Amino acid sequence: MIKKSTLIASAVLALSSSAAFAGQVGVVGLYAGDAVLNDEAVANLGCAIHREGSIMAAQGKLEFDLTQPDKFVVLDCGEGVLGNTARRQATSDLFSDGTAIAIFEGALINFPIDAVDGDVAQRQYVLKVGYYNNADVDAREQDLTALNMMAQSLDGRWINESFLQVHAADGIPTPDEVVVIHYESAEVADQFRAANTGILEEVSAFNDAHLTSFTYLVGSASR
Repeated sequence: MIKKSTLIASAVLALSSSAAFAGQVGVVGLYAGDAVLNDEAVANLGCAIHREGSIMAAQGKLEFDLTQPDKFVVLDCGEGVLGNTARRQATSDLFSDGTAIAIFEGALINFPIDAVDGDVAQRQYVLKVGYYNNADVDAREQDLTALNMMAQSLDGRWINESFLQVHAADGIPTPDEVVVIHYESAEVADQFRAANTGILEEVSAFNDAHLTSFTYLVGSASR
């Protein structure tokens, strides 16, 4: 069982929402059921797979009901998908025998990952879907910078992998961001959380101060 503190402390933002993006279109999809990703359907959509995996647990405080997703995918796409009816409908067919729970589209950054950072299949992945209150954007930026600086020197810390500044969504209300992070392994993640309760509390305080709604989705990746 994933402890509550495991999820609350997992995902500090990789960068601020005011950061510059290179214009790369990204799509993050959440699916339920015995879903198998259809590579041909992904290619037909004009996208490439950046990350694919399973979701085993979820925790947070959303202001609406979210069906527990079982699978996730992060795609690099040449163009948007949700603004076109046929392309939007095609996202439902990316996973065979799966049901689309939510599709997010926006400006995507995939951060460079060190080649020695462990095998993908061994990592613990966390996706954070977040909605900001925008009550004090300057304070949010300052708190975010402080949190990331605090984390830099800690052994076993999370690795920022992808950041999606969401522009459109299908299935649930449009969030501000989807952040994808990972730990080298589930064991490393547990050790990090046990040894760094202080930063866990700071992350929880950040969420309370700056987000109206969020969820953490914990799982693993197959590629």
